[in-house]
Amino acid sequence: MIKRVYNLAITSLLLGLFTTAIAAAELPDDNTIKPFTAIYDMYRQGDKLGQGSRIMTSLGDNNFSIELTSNIEWLIFSDRRSELSIFNYVDGKVSPLSYSYERSGTGSDKELTIEFRQNKDLIVKPEAKESPDKWEDGWLDEMSLHVQIQADLIAGKTAFEYSLISNRGTLRTYKLEVIGHEIISTGLGRFNAVKVARVYDKQKFYAQHAYGLFQS
Repeated sequence: MIKRVYNLAITSLLLGLFTTAIAAAELPDDNTIKPFTAIYDMYRQGDKLGQGSRIMTSLGDNNFSIELTSNIEWLIFSDRRSELSIFNYVDGKVSPLSYSYERSGTGSDKELTIEFRQNKDLIVKPEAKESPDKWEDGWLDEMSLHVQIQADLIAGKTAFEYSLISNRGTLRTYKLEVIGHEIISTGLGRFNAVKVARVYDKQKFYAQHAYGLFQS
């Protein structure tokens, strides 16, 4: 079975200084997803600043959780984050059930929870000024978005558009496009990566890229 790593240009900026890695797992022969655990180091200009993890777990009945944690220390700056999404996955479609976000460290601490209820009520706590009170099919959260991108790449898509409720509690739209391939080197060898960029209306491609490897 061929292994590929997807390089996604959706980066999560930590106070404008750091990026976290987004990648895809070993590709199966169909559009299923597999639980994995990924541990990775985070660097800035060659200096190791901390470590992060990304873990996806099967909960049974087509339900999964995906969790991201990170802990960074740099000079007097510190940043600790955790995100957890619980979602349903059937036939290549991700349907979020709940999402939580916590951030602590230098500056203001933050917590947010989102419930995607079956009656289409959307419960965001604390509620933002522009938080919707209903959600629509196809909407995602910050973490289930990554899984849907992986599933769409496995299905062979090359252009994507997603609506999601952000960790600010507001509705956002992401447009992505496959822009090529790139060979990357990891501790497990060299991999043929698919490079994906975020598309903006005024500036076509986002300049920064994030690399990572999920292990099944």
